[in-house]
Amino acid sequence: MTPATAEPLVRHSPETKWYDYGDLECTEQLTSDLNCFNSIEKQAEILLKRDCELQWQMQSKKNMTETAWLSTILTRGTAKDKVTAMQILTQRHPVHSISYVAALVNNVAKKNAREAFSVLGLLKDLFINELLPPGRKLIPFSARPVEKINLSSLDKDFNMKRKLILWKFESDLKTVYEKFVAAIERLAGENIEKLGILSCRYALELLIARAEQEQKLLSLLINKLGHPNKTLATRVCGYLLQLTRKQPLMRHIVAKEVERLIYRKNISCCTQLHAVSFLSQMNLHGCDPTLASTLLNIYIGLFRMLVFNKKMDDKILNVLLLATNRAFSYAKGDVDKLIKEVDTLYKILHQSSFSTALQTLKLLYQLLTTSEGISDRFYAALYRRIMDLQHGTNVDRQLFLLLYRALSSDTIECRVIAFVKRLLQVCISGFSCGNEKFFQIL
Repeated sequence: MTPATAEPLVRHSPETKWYDYGDLECTEQLTSDLNCFNSIEKQAEILLKRDCELQWQMQSKKNMTETAWLSTILTRGTAKDKVTAMQILTQRHPVHSISYVAALVNNVAKKNAREAFSVLGLLKDLFINELLPPGRKLIPFSARPVEKINLSSLDKDFNMKRKLILWKFESDLKTVYEKFVAAIERLAGENIEKLGILSCRYALELLIARAEQEQKLLSLLINKLGHPNKTLATRVCGYLLQLTRKQPLMRHIVAKEVERLIYRKNISCCTQLHAVSFLSQMNLHGCDPTLASTLLNIYIGLFRMLVFNKKMDDKILNVLLLATNRAFSYAKGDVDKLIKEVDTLYKILHQSSFSTALQTLKLLYQLLTTSEGISDRFYAALYRRIMDLQHGTNVDRQLFLLLYRALSSDTIECRVIAFVKRLLQVCISGFSCGNEKFFQIL
C-alpha cells in the first residue's frame, strides 16, 4: 500500500468547518439508471467507511491514550459522556465522526423520554455549531450528478474519491438530522409539560439557526398551538413570535401554515383562539403588503365560518376583531374585501357581548370612514349599545372615544342631540363616571 493511500483522503483543519470545503455540486434532473446510481452510492459508502478507519488509525498512532479513552467512552460511557466525546471528535474530524452521531441519535429516538431528553440539548448544539451549514440545506446523494462518475477509472482518481466521500457524508448527515428532528417531535408530544416546552424551544432554536428541515420544525411548532396544555400552547405562541421577529422573511410562510391549522377539520375553538392570537401579535411594520392582505383573508374566512357554524364564542371573536382592526390599518387597499362582510359584522354585533360588540363597532367605523362613509345603520347600532355601559370600565372608555369620533363627524344635528339625550339618561341611571369625562371632551 502506498503512503498516499495509507492516509485519509479528507483532512480537516481545526479552524475550518466541513462545509467550507464541502462539495456543492448538484443536479435537478435525477439519474434514470438506478443500477448505476446504486453502484456509485455503494462505492461512496465503502470509501467513507475506509476513510474513517484510516483517520482512526492515524489518530491512534499520534495519541494512543486519548484514542483509547475516546473509544471506551463511545462504547461504554453514559449518554452525556458520549455526546461530550462526540463534540471533541466532531470538532476535529466531522466527516469521520458521522457514524457516532448516527448511533447516538438512534439511541435517543428509542430511549424513554427522560433519558433521551438528557442529551437532546447537547445534540442540538452539536448540529448547530458543528454540523449544519448556515444559509443552505444539506444535499442528498440522489441530487448529485452521479452520471459524471466513471467507476472504472475511480481507483486512480483521488479527487473523485474525495468528492464521493463528501457527497456520502452530507447525505448521511441529512438522514441522521431527519431522525433527530423526529425525536424532538416525539418528545414534544409527551404528556410532560416541561419536556414539551423545552422540546419546542429546541425546535425554535434549530429553525432560527439553520434552514435544514425547516418545514418539519415549523409544522411541529404550529401544530403545538393546538396542544391541550394551555401553558404549552401559549409558550409556543411566544416562540413563533420570536421566529417572525428574527426571521422576518418567514412571516408569510408562517401565516399560511397557521391558516392551514385554523381550517383543519375538527379543529377546536381553543386552537383557533391561540392561532388568531399569534397572528394578531405578528409585527407588520415594514412588511410586504401581501402579508397584511393574507391575514385579512384569514380573518374574513374565519368570520364566515364562525357565523355559519353559529359558534359565536366571545373570546375568539374579540381577538379576531382586534386582529382585523390591526391588519386593516396596514391593508387599506383591501377595503372591498371587508365591505362585502358588513352584514356578517352587524350580525356579530347584535349577537355578542358588550366588549366584542365594541370591537365590531370600531372595525365598522374604521371600515366605513375609509370607504362609503358612516351609515345610518352604524349610528343606530351605536345608539343601542350606549345602554350597555358598565361603570366606567376600560371598555367604556373605548366606547366614549368611539362616540366622540362618530359624533364629531356626524353632520345631522338632530341625531347628535339624540345621542346626547341618551347619554344624559345613562348618567341619571347612575353610570356617570365616564360620561362626565365624555361631556368635558364634547
